[in-house]
Amino acid sequence: MKTLLAGLGTAALGVAVLFTLLLALTTELFTLRPPGGPDSMGLFVVFLFPAAAWLLVLFGALVCVGRGGFDWVSRSPGIPTLAVLGSVVGLGILSVAAAVYSLEVRMPLRTPAGLAGGLLLPLFVIGLIGFLLWTKPAVVAASRWLRPTGAVLASLASLTFCGCFVAFVMSSVEDARRAEEGRIADEARQAETRAEDAKREKAQDAELAALPDDAPIEVFLTHLFIDKSEAHQRKAVERIRALPDLTARLEARLEHPEPLQREYVLNFVKMSGTPDPSWEPAVRKSIVRLAADYRAEAKDLSLGKITHVKGLAWGTLLAAQTFGPRRFEAEVRELRQAVATWPNEDPRNDALGVIDLYLEGKPVPE
Repeated sequence: MKTLLAGLGTAALGVAVLFTLLLALTTELFTLRPPGGPDSMGLFVVFLFPAAAWLLVLFGALVCVGRGGFDWVSRSPGIPTLAVLGSVVGLGILSVAAAVYSLEVRMPLRTPAGLAGGLLLPLFVIGLIGFLLWTKPAVVAASRWLRPTGAVLASLASLTFCGCFVAFVMSSVEDARRAEEGRIADEARQAETRAEDAKREKAQDAELAALPDDAPIEVFLTHLFIDKSEAHQRKAVERIRALPDLTARLEARLEHPEPLQREYVLNFVKMSGTPDPSWEPAVRKSIVRLAADYRAEAKDLSLGKITHVKGLAWGTLLAAQTFGPRRFEAEVRELRQAVATWPNEDPRNDALGVIDLYLEGKPVPE
């Protein structure tokens, strides 16, 4: 059994030598200038070959531990295994790092670093483990050079772990610094945005206050657009509701031939809270006019009046439901019949879904 394990360990070390030499060959003895673009994907071998080689070295080293090849490290059970495991892993990390470093064409001594870490180091460790694997314990015990050599290799592994820890700490500090800088920049941008919003809202408030009562109703309605703040929209609603002859002006605007312009009036009705009962006839007529627009454009899409199949019906129903559920049921049924003639299925079904909510007496969501 021991001979079989020794054979497996030797085979693993032999394949590790092959992978190490393949790494040196593919990197042109660590003088390779990495290609750019899609060809750079082939560089994965720089990670694959040494990683596979060091895994095989680890297997061979553990087999050697099992045969007593590292008893000179310590007689305490388990100590040789831990020492070998830590040393091989640390040296493997160092070797792979050296191979990757050799690809950085702008770094100094990249080729010597690659040769030392990516080629000579693994070959030396493989040779050492092979020696320990097949040498008799008495000869190993008499070899005075083993302890200094092992100490050097263990020190390299320890320094590698320390370097990894330092790099991790520095990376964490850098990430924290960048996060803090990002947070400060975000706060500055947010403060700038708030200042711009406040300045813009102040200008909009001044513009609204400067409007004379006899200004066209459509000018007042622009202060309810979505680019205005909610606070400004509330001020605009209060100002519009206080306008003289408001009902007549709304009725006149709801006679506009463009559905979108009528939608702006209905948007005011929706936002006004409790609507004035005197607005009801005009809203009723606007629903009928919208149904006529849908029927006309369903026959000729080039008319271009229905700017949004679902949106126009949706906005109309949001205004209608402020008067109470199903108050305009007859008109909305007529609207549904008109929308049902729309030739495009998806927008038609979206619009019908909203209309059916109203007809079922359910709230139409905003």
